[in-house]
Amino acid sequence: MSLGMVAVLCYISHIIIGGLLWPGYSHLHQPISDLTAANVPSRDIAFPFSVAYGVLAFIFACAFWFYERTRHVKAIFWGGLCFVALHFVSLLYGLFPEDLPGSPTSFQGTMHIIITVLIVPFTILTPLLIGIGFVKEKSWRTFGVYSILTGVFIIIFGTATGISYAKKFYYFGLVERLNIGLLQLWTALLSYRLFSENS
Repeated sequence: MSLGMVAVLCYISHIIIGGLLWPGYSHLHQPISDLTAANVPSRDIAFPFSVAYGVLAFIFACAFWFYERTRHVKAIFWGGLCFVALHFVSLLYGLFPEDLPGSPTSFQGTMHIIITVLIVPFTILTPLLIGIGFVKEKSWRTFGVYSILTGVFIIIFGTATGISYAKKFYYFGLVERLNIGLLQLWTALLSYRLFSENS
């Protein structure tokens, strides 16, 4: 259950280290996926951290579903499945790096966009369903409310991220990080709560 926290640390590391290795990279302007795009200076170092995040988060999601699916109400079962699907799809990012703006469109870059579209509903449904399940249990009620709010804010910031990208808003990178940060914080706190409960 601690792997969720470790996964989030790997994700944060890939952003920080990748940004340091790419002179001129802007965290405010550029998307996170630029750091592992093909032929960029940060890819060789940032990519292993990104892969480690994907693998560890997937294992954590599977463990959560396997161990918690029968301990709680049915919404946790379906939320856990969405959690597993979210990180299974996320693993595919490693196979399909994005195309940097201005570069020719490639098959990998097209698949990167498709994966991003596929991952959106799972990203929203995971905290929402798990939250709906947890609010029905006294010991988890506060975390359940927090989970539902996380899902709602992911919808809001996710929409803002899409609009910012389409309108080429200069601070797109910041908006994207706020959106992704919501999921990472939720994952870390869920992992911490489960790890503490089972220690």
